[in-house]
Amino acid sequence: MDITFIGAARTVTGSLHLFEYKNQKFLLECGMFQGHREEAERINSTFPFKPKDIKSVMLSHAHIDHSGNLPNLARRGFTGPVYCTGATKDITSLLLLDSAKIQEYDFEYLNKKRAEKGLLPKEPLYTMADAENTLKQLEVVEYNNTFEPIPGVRVTFRDAGHILGSSVILIEADGKRILFSGDLGRKGMPIIKDPAKVEDIDCMILESTYGGRQHESFERMQDELKTLIEEGKRNHSKIIIPAFAVERTQLLVTILKNLYDEGALKDIPVYIDSPLATNVTDVFRRHPECFDKETLKIFTEGDPFNFPNLQYVADTDESKSLNDKSGPMIIMSASGMCEGGRVTHHLIHNISNENNMIILTGFQARGTLGRKILEGDTKVRIFNDEFDVCAKIYFMGGLSAHADGDDLLQYVKDAANGRLKKVYLVHGEIEEAQALQQKIKNLDLEVDIPQSRTQVSI
Repeated sequence: MDITFIGAARTVTGSLHLFEYKNQKFLLECGMFQGHREEAERINSTFPFKPKDIKSVMLSHAHIDHSGNLPNLARRGFTGPVYCTGATKDITSLLLLDSAKIQEYDFEYLNKKRAEKGLLPKEPLYTMADAENTLKQLEVVEYNNTFEPIPGVRVTFRDAGHILGSSVILIEADGKRILFSGDLGRKGMPIIKDPAKVEDIDCMILESTYGGRQHESFERMQDELKTLIEEGKRNHSKIIIPAFAVERTQLLVTILKNLYDEGALKDIPVYIDSPLATNVTDVFRRHPECFDKETLKIFTEGDPFNFPNLQYVADTDESKSLNDKSGPMIIMSASGMCEGGRVTHHLIHNISNENNMIILTGFQARGTLGRKILEGDTKVRIFNDEFDVCAKIYFMGGLSAHADGDDLLQYVKDAANGRLKKVYLVHGEIEEAQALQQKIKNLDLEVDIPQSRTQVSI
């Protein structure tokens, strides 16, 4: 089995790994690289292989940095199946259509600006029509059911505990067992089950997003959010929370529901201003088989994703009307890295007001607007206009759906029962990967951090 690490090698976004077995090729993931516009356009627009030669794709979960370039792959000649769990199929369908819609909208706006400067128009990476055609290639395989993506290779999805429907992927061929972690989740988080343990493997391809860090406890994050809301209430703040539409929004809603039940959200309206997040929440409601015991119990008694102060914003006019309302209020909106969607417009109207608050709740990739805000830039550019950053900025990393360094090390320990010899670290910036590499080496295991286009044989 030959493996070529292409995307998410020494970086976090654009997950893409090429496998070749007996002259047949398949992919793990086909994610969109997220970052500076020109760099992202260059990386996402081409593949270092012929898409028509790919027989199938295995998708660990729905996040855009793992699924978002599938329509481009199909547009360029890939015609095979994309295997995933049922919940992943449902969420991926929403995300790809939303991605295409945002691209069409953003490029229409961008091309108007380019025309004013006498520049030629640009095309989006893919269109709504491309995304709709790609959805026909999604094929459901549920957890623990083994299948053959190509003859002679057996694949099994196990629960990764990262987001709804997420999987670690076990690949077996010629007596070798290779485990791909996808994005690994954390133990004891609300809503979904803990990551499944997989033993007796020869090789592990492991994410390292937070390989050198330890998350704060979920309970402490809930207390911190309560404190920030109380501060926002005193200052009549608009609290803008850029949040990923998948998992992070639903997790935050469950926290806010708890705070409402405690009385901490009295007279503070909460708006979920993301049609995508609203639709994804409906997918969560359709897949209670993925819930942990606590959430499943709430689900049997009522709706875990709703409470009286909460309003899911439906249309654009309603979204715009929030600009005319006074705080205190909470506006949660996608995207989580502030790279597109309605949150960019809320930032435009609120980021320069020192009474307002921006709470970043997840990983911010290098080059993204969210990363610039997090790193303390005093001015940021949004849609070619510059804005002073005067609002108070907060980061709540403890809400991450990714395993931290200790979690990742324990996952390796659980799998290292004498058979595991080699670990490849992907999906992490080099500093995080190197920190995790040293910890795993202490287990007497060989650990590599492959660069993009590195090829290995197993």
